[in-house]
Amino acid sequence: MRSYKKALAFTLCVFFCICMIGCGKDDNEEALMNPIISTSTDLKLVERLFPSLEGAVSLEMEQLKYGGSEGTDKLPGPTDYIYRGYIVLSDEKAGLYTNTYNFTATEAKVPFESIKERTGNWKYSYDFTKEIIPAGYVGTVWIDGNTLLFDFGTM
Repeated sequence: MRSYKKALAFTLCVFFCICMIGCGKDDNEEALMNPIISTSTDLKLVERLFPSLEGAVSLEMEQLKYGGSEGTDKLPGPTDYIYRGYIVLSDEKAGLYTNTYNFTATEAKVPFESIKERTGNWKYSYDFTKEIIPAGYVGTVWIDGNTLLFDFGTM
């Protein structure tokens, strides 16, 4: 009789968990399909997001937050963020970076949601990207003259 009660309790727990997961499905899909988008020009964000980068003069970026709407977070686990934008460097620091790293000309396509895309002759360096993007993030950084284009996130 005891094993019957345990089996029934286990079955009810599994059923309850399935119901809880199923109830939030539409909210989860909504949170994944429609991120919360914010923009910024605050240079303090460069220090926080790119702690090893020096010489930032201006910033234009967007942040996409996936994982729920304001006040709720229906997705399990941490909220994911994507950061995209442009950083203009001082001529001195831009020259230092382009002379230190081996850059290769490449095409850079970033799917901006809320800021205007800038054209450029973008160049990429794996070592520079690895140095600039902090551990725990995945993405790419390109350079054209003294302008950096970046696209990275926690996903």
